[in-house]
Amino acid sequence: MSTAIGSGPFRFNHAERISGALTVFDRNPDYVPRRESADGLSGGRLAKVDRVEWRVIPDASTAFTALLNGEVDIWEQPEYDLVPSLSQKPGVRVQRAVNISIQAFLRPNALHPPFDNPKARLALAYIIDQADVMAAGFGAEQYWRRCNAHYVCGTPYGTETGTEDFGPDPAKARALLADAGYHGEKLVLLSTHEIAWIGHMAEVVGDELKRAGIVVDIVWSDWGTMARRMANQNPPSAGGWNMSVAAAGSMQHPLTNLGTDMSCDRKNVPGWPCDERAEELRQAFLDAGESDTPAALDRLHRHLALVQPYRLLGQFEPPVALRDNVTGLLTSPVIVYWNVEKR
Repeated sequence: MSTAIGSGPFRFNHAERISGALTVFDRNPDYVPRRESADGLSGGRLAKVDRVEWRVIPDASTAFTALLNGEVDIWEQPEYDLVPSLSQKPGVRVQRAVNISIQAFLRPNALHPPFDNPKARLALAYIIDQADVMAAGFGAEQYWRRCNAHYVCGTPYGTETGTEDFGPDPAKARALLADAGYHGEKLVLLSTHEIAWIGHMAEVVGDELKRAGIVVDIVWSDWGTMARRMANQNPPSAGGWNMSVAAAGSMQHPLTNLGTDMSCDRKNVPGWPCDERAEELRQAFLDAGESDTPAALDRLHRHLALVQPYRLLGQFEPPVALRDNVTGLLTSPVIVYWNVEKR
């Protein structure tokens, strides 16, 4: 589907959209919610406001002031260094935004050299220092944790099997890169400062890649331009890319973690890793009975650790800042606006 229609409780308002500045959703009068309490992404999705406006405010200080003045009601992604100050402001509160940690990751493009070779992708596990990258993006460790589990540390499937030696090892990384055929070619890393923590993390990632002998060109753009380029399957010289820093929620299960979909039809999410064995093991996990699930998960994760569909940077639990007169904001894998009231 190429046309945005909304979420059920709300309809996407095409007429009032301003690209890069404003997105509007109107209450859907034809939507009938389930007759039960809202619970994250499930339950009764009751629209309690007539209109939701997403306003793009790239400058953090401007967003900070807009929230304090009541010009906006919710700040979805407050800068982490501003959170302590926000927490002390009258009329504003800060709360946890999600109920399952979000993964931050470096996604290599497996369509083109050197990351079409799994050895080059594995090299990233011996280049990236998770603590340095996560601290750059999210500040105090109360907001993030180191993790090498593709299915999220602290969840039922959050095993780190096969990753026991991951961490900075320049000699091992260089050897893997050489085996993969990398000889100093320039690689394109996509990033944006429009989402501050992505930009901060990309700067550290870029520095660590350079120290490992990789020639990196960080291409900065607004988030929309970055997202469009990430969908480009061409080689970097023809508008494509080699790496990107991003994050995603709902990664806690092999069925919902789209990043570990390594099907070979180029219809998986950008990065497009292809590994038939990984898909066999993922399907075996999904088909396993309860008693066989732990062993199936172990086999799957050990293989993912070797072929690295993406390099985990860590996981985090983002705060959201909102005015005191806004109630009902649910914790869920992503922020949703049903159940929200403005008094």
